[in-house]
Amino acid sequence: MLKGLAGVRTHEHCESLPVIENSQDMKALARTLEESMEKHHDCHGVLLRRHGLYTWGRDLLEARRHVEILEFLLEVTGRTHLANGRLATLAT
Repeated sequence: MLKGLAGVRTHEHCESLPVIENSQDMKALARTLEESMEKHHDCHGVLLRRHGLYTWGRDLLEARRHVEILEFLLEVTGRTHLANGRLATLAT
């Protein structure tokens, strides 16, 4: 699935998915997003805490593919942690 993300050529890729705090202050939110993007310049999306997943692409089809891949990977990760009894530690 990782190879479906733009620019990823190997299954050994480690994708970053920053989680940023939500804010009603759009200027502050934009600054936080910009800082996150500078730190994780090759990521394909961000999670906005208590809001949802944001992703992008060269066009709508690529952005949609990124959403589908990231949602799948998040589901697999969540199910894996749940099966191993570690889901509670992810929420902290």
